[in-house]
Amino acid sequence: MDILNVPVTNSRVRQLTRHVGGLPIKHYYYLFALSGLLGATPVLAQLAESEMPKNVDSFISDSHLDMALRNQWKYLKENASQPKEVHNAWGQSATLNFESGYLWDVIGFDASYSQVIKLAASDYFSTRALLYNDGQGMDKKNAKGFNKFGQRYLKVKAGDESAGLKAKIGWHELKNFGVLTTSNRLTKNSYFGYSGSLVYDRLQLDFGWLSDSINRDSPNKSHFQTADRRNIANVRTGGLSWKNDKMRLSYGYGEAKDYQRRHAVEMAWQPLENWTLASQVYGSEALAGYKKMAAGKKEYDNQAWHYVGEIRWQDPRWLFKFAAAHTNAHKESGVGIYGRHIAKNSRGRFNALTSAGVDYMRDGETALALYGQYQTHRTLTSGLQLNYGQFSYKDNLVRSGEVSLINVWAPDSAPLKDLSVFINVGYGWHYKNVNATPTLSDSGKYMRSPSLSSEIVVDYRFGLF
Repeated sequence: MDILNVPVTNSRVRQLTRHVGGLPIKHYYYLFALSGLLGATPVLAQLAESEMPKNVDSFISDSHLDMALRNQWKYLKENASQPKEVHNAWGQSATLNFESGYLWDVIGFDASYSQVIKLAASDYFSTRALLYNDGQGMDKKNAKGFNKFGQRYLKVKAGDESAGLKAKIGWHELKNFGVLTTSNRLTKNSYFGYSGSLVYDRLQLDFGWLSDSINRDSPNKSHFQTADRRNIANVRTGGLSWKNDKMRLSYGYGEAKDYQRRHAVEMAWQPLENWTLASQVYGSEALAGYKKMAAGKKEYDNQAWHYVGEIRWQDPRWLFKFAAAHTNAHKESGVGIYGRHIAKNSRGRFNALTSAGVDYMRDGETALALYGQYQTHRTLTSGLQLNYGQFSYKDNLVRSGEVSLINVWAPDSAPLKDLSVFINVGYGWHYKNVNATPTLSDSGKYMRSPSLSSEIVVDYRFGLF
């Protein structure tokens, strides 16, 4: 549904008012100010051509605004940790992204504003991370649309691409930065604090300090939290990376204050034109605040590590990937796991191919993944991913797996060249569990649990100026 072309009726005005009603009043001032600036920009640009100093000219002429529309539906039917349930959510979002140029070639500001409209939801909708859960529990009546300023930050730079600094302060997104990342649903999650990157030749040093976040399915600021919901003062993260035409190496480090320490090592090497070898090592270490939690809240006792190796082969139309992984996450009171995230209300950096709809990251688990895709037409690509994992638990060899069919259509002719349609359908066979620990039958055997999942994402992006 194109929310920009919906007829304006009295009932529609009331509906939109309800969506906007939860936004703090100060944000309307931000939006008004931003709208005024954007509306005045064409006039200012004309003045800059003849009257304004060069540094102001580039600040305005390098500014741009675009609109990103996303329609997304996510569905899961499973009974692994409860009676059979359907998790279903569907929504439409529109995001304005503004990026300024740099005044005096040093300082600028960026902002993004998102509106999400609920189209449909079932009970347990909030597991799909699309719509705002405005209430207790997971009842479908709690499903709401929302709006937010996901980003609003000052940016500074010095030097150039070969040797220089770029930094941000305020609410901003972080993609594979240190041990954190930004995940995209109808909107993206963002963090409050500062971050920066120092670049010299092929070497890059990242650093960041963050105190709060806004989740991808919420308009509200959230504190970082422990698994038992105690607030965490801050997350510090950074990293070091090096790359050339054939290789990329990176190390990320992070620490959620007094809770967890995190490591992320990633490598990719292209020894031949069509071949790439890659590896990832991710590790977590418990700190004082983690160790004092109840055993039922812990993912592991003291340390958790996840190791992945990948082989990729690619030509202009074909792509094949194969990966193998192993996890060590000892837990005395059950099956431990390597969790993705360093704290609640954050998104953890995790790029392993062996991650699928159900992550293969349980203690002692060995996992295999195979992915292949073929470009059937210059605008259409189809792929198939197979995941398999197994681990031992009380004389059971617990097996799980997943088969996913993926199709992507991306037309390359105007006016649809900025449109993409992603469709994914997957069937899985897993096991009944409580906190990843198998639930055994009276005979001591683990019980299988099938699942069916699907997702459709329609993206359209275009520039406004």
